[in-house]
Amino acid sequence: MYLLWSITMVNVLIDQPSRVYLHENVPLPVNAGITKGMTFYTKKECLAAIKSWHVKQSRDYHIEKSDTTRFVIKCDKPPCQFALRAAYSKKTELWGIATISNSHTCVSVGMSQDHRRLDTAMLCCMAAMVCDNIVPLLKNNLGVTVKFIIDHIRAKFNYTISYRKAWSAKNKAIEHIYGSWVQSYRDLPRWLMAMEKWVSGTVIRLETSPTAIHGEVHFERLFWAFKPCIEGFAHCKPIVQVDGTFLTGKYKGTLLLAVAQDGNAHIFPVAYAIVEGETKDAWIFFLKHLRENVTPQENICLISDRHASIKSAFENPSNGWNHSSSHVYCIRHIAQNFMRAIKNRKLRKYAVNMGYAPSEPTFMYWRHKIAKKSPTALAWVDDLPKPKWTQAYDGGIRWGHMTSNLAEAMNSVFKDIRGLPITALVQATYYRMAKLFVTRGKQSAAVFASGQQYTEACQERISEAVHKSNSHVVNQFDRQNYTFIVEETEDPHEGRPMDIFKVELKEKMCDCGKFQALHLPCSHVIAACSHAILSYEPFIDDVYKAATVFAVYDRPFPAVRNQGLWPDYLGDVVCPRLDMKRTKRGRPKNSRIRTEMDEFEKRENRCGLCRVPGHKCHECPNAAGPSN
Repeated sequence: MYLLWSITMVNVLIDQPSRVYLHENVPLPVNAGITKGMTFYTKKECLAAIKSWHVKQSRDYHIEKSDTTRFVIKCDKPPCQFALRAAYSKKTELWGIATISNSHTCVSVGMSQDHRRLDTAMLCCMAAMVCDNIVPLLKNNLGVTVKFIIDHIRAKFNYTISYRKAWSAKNKAIEHIYGSWVQSYRDLPRWLMAMEKWVSGTVIRLETSPTAIHGEVHFERLFWAFKPCIEGFAHCKPIVQVDGTFLTGKYKGTLLLAVAQDGNAHIFPVAYAIVEGETKDAWIFFLKHLRENVTPQENICLISDRHASIKSAFENPSNGWNHSSSHVYCIRHIAQNFMRAIKNRKLRKYAVNMGYAPSEPTFMYWRHKIAKKSPTALAWVDDLPKPKWTQAYDGGIRWGHMTSNLAEAMNSVFKDIRGLPITALVQATYYRMAKLFVTRGKQSAAVFASGQQYTEACQERISEAVHKSNSHVVNQFDRQNYTFIVEETEDPHEGRPMDIFKVELKEKMCDCGKFQALHLPCSHVIAACSHAILSYEPFIDDVYKAATVFAVYDRPFPAVRNQGLWPDYLGDVVCPRLDMKRTKRGRPKNSRIRTEMDEFEKRENRCGLCRVPGHKCHECPNAAGPSN
């Protein structure tokens, strides 16, 4: 296999400034072997070819001499007499293989866990040969995982490289595309000025701290929210879910997200922040600007986990949340805390059912089941404020959202951009939201233009309720106040001890609790309306109307002009904090740590070398044996 090593390709692989040569490019048979007389433009090209061949052949060497004009190596496994000398020619201005003494007599077939010659620069080169250049791969798909790179290196070179080396190679490719991490911090203020100029109404709050060097400041925190998102939130459900996810690039940090949901059950991101971590000060910074600039409406419900920092930030009077809004907990995190305290999976299920119970009788049904099993568990759940974690006692403020899964889902969506330099990360949120508004705007406009009155998600729920209402028996008790008794003729499910429900249409109340929780007519309400020859449509909240969803995305996302037209930034240079630089030791984290609230089956153990089940790495038949 022959590979054309053009100077453009070399610059991509080793991230070196372009150089101009007077001679033409020549094909170099790197994968075919190393032969005397081969020439290369630079020493790095020459070393990369030597390394590549030795790694491919499962052989190693030690360096005898290495300077600006010579590179001499010998095999490090005696009695093998292999030696190679490469040198720079002043006449041709090329590096070449001058001499090769003997051939390798050492043999090492099979797979090795790593190779010491696989440094990160070499790895970028190999990844390019395997994937036709890792840089275009990352341009087309930022979600290329480290495991994907490891698998391709294993398939091509018969070596399983370490996670750290693959992670470093990916970062080198990211730096080539988006620039260095340090320079990205310096470019950040100029990009923020460009957004303020062309995406008018965008809320940006940047916090910095002084350094010992005059004219430089440390980056501390950044909050931003786009105007179309702020205006669109006014037509969404009055709930906000917040969560944080760590960054995976060269500098540590946390990306905080605030998301909502439109009337068609679509996730709607409303605000972002990059902070040092999920600390008390960081959450105060985020929630304060979120309340002041994005969600100033009354009766907003904030859904989060039971993080003490979030609770403290919410209750801080200066942030404005505790006056006319509510803070409730994610039921999955309640279940996690329950397992840590009680350690009983069956009782945890009962506790989760208590949270999801739409009515008080159903809530008491599951509470009695816990009381029979464990007084300790009962005392634990009774210690929690009911409006904070139960649907039966929240008054419908959480609109049926019992978890913070919307924010968790957005964390997974943004997982591929969390490893980008900071300016590229902020830019990615802008371009993705602009694309989202175009796509969702077309969809909602088509539904609205077709004359459809309600969203698809709403119609699906209503259709189920209408079908179920056909089996109900209705008796009217109060003609003036429209009070009904609705009896279900089907057998009730477990957790549904009642089969007779009181419906009060004027009060918008049903004993089942679903009417109040979802702000949609349940089957009992629909049956009562049918009995009284009334339309149930007035009891559907406006947020579920097609016109309302159309209003969410009916706002243009202005385009940011070319970088050459960006305004000049004359302020202090923004630099990253040195203590936020990620340590070089250990495996970089790239996914959320699983806890008690994660349900997953025990996975089959696999070999750490070849990933085949049934044996361990020290018993692997593919492991490399001693050289002969």
